[in-house]
Amino acid sequence: MKKKLVSRLSYAAGAFGNDVFYATLSTYFIVFVTTHLFNAGDHRMIFIITNLIAAIRIGEVLIDPLIGNAIDRTESRWGKFKPWVVGGGIISSLALLALFTDFGGPIKAILWFT
Repeated sequence: MKKKLVSRLSYAAGAFGNDVFYATLSTYFIVFVTTHLFNAGDHRMIFIITNLIAAIRIGEVLIDPLIGNAIDRTESRWGKFKPWVVGGGIISSLALLALFTDFGGPIKAILWFT
């Protein structure tokens, strides 16, 4: 019973973290990009950012089946999915910090959100 409760709470916390990540990304990314990167008036940045997002989406389509296959073949003492969920959470949180910094350091990005 205790293991089942811990598992449910863990998955609930993971889902909450995923929702916070998506909400932060979808809410603040466009604001960040338009206010900080386009200040110089250089419209080539719009072209570069749009093409980068398109290339990332195409790359994601090509890589997703490989990742799914790797997950299906995973056998660990924690199960099939937990190592990937923990790894993905850590990588996503670091990527989110890097995304919203202007390369002045992650501390600057953390202070910006608080």
